[in-house]
Amino acid sequence: MKTATYIIRCLTNMHVGKGDATYEVVDKCVQRDVTTGIPCIYSSSLKGALRQFFSKQGFTELDYVFGADVNRGKKNNSNEKNEEEHSIGNFTFFQANLLAYPVQTTEKNISYILKTNEALQKPIEELANLLSAPFDIEKMLPKETKKDLSNEDFEQLPVIARNKLDNGESKNLWYEEVVPAESRFVFFVSYDNEDIFKEFNKIIEEGVIQIGANGSIGYGFCKITNIEDSSKK
Repeated sequence: MKTATYIIRCLTNMHVGKGDATYEVVDKCVQRDVTTGIPCIYSSSLKGALRQFFSKQGFTELDYVFGADVNRGKKNNSNEKNEEEHSIGNFTFFQANLLAYPVQTTEKNISYILKTNEALQKPIEELANLLSAPFDIEKMLPKETKKDLSNEDFEQLPVIARNKLDNGESKNLWYEEVVPAESRFVFFVSYDNEDIFKEFNKIIEEGVIQIGANGSIGYGFCKITNIEDSSKK
């Protein structure tokens, strides 16, 4: 198995909800790593978003990569004859971890500075080493990125109030966390077929992919780049 490294650039605010009940002020919280508490995108959520995107692109090896969608009774549209054998998929998708976060600034002519720190970089680098995957911080982030991010900056994410109206009357006011636009996440994909991966990689880099909830109001639109390819562009 080989492993590729991808960076996600959030083009808009993102809300990938953790789905459980909360009794705090914020009604809908984003997914966070269960150990560190750092915002992340669980592998199941990421894989589901990618599968939906690739399905819309007419990807011929959908079931080979992601697994057969047996719950919906879909036919296997990969080249594999045995649907059950590959129902879990042959590519492995790892959790997307936060690498850099935009911080507002009072500097002239710019509205934010992209920042990272060792606490964000270290777990990603350690997993990259275990998977023998590429990890080059210089390729992953813009050269002007600062490395002095405070953990407090992403411990309290922006919270947006949303409201359901019925004939102009408020029926349901709620508050939800968002990961702000221009945040960067990193994830890994392990694969066993070079030819299928090349097609997968081409499609994932050419499109704009929606991840998480509220796509109809512009949330979660992202650009995904293979970091080995980023230096060639």
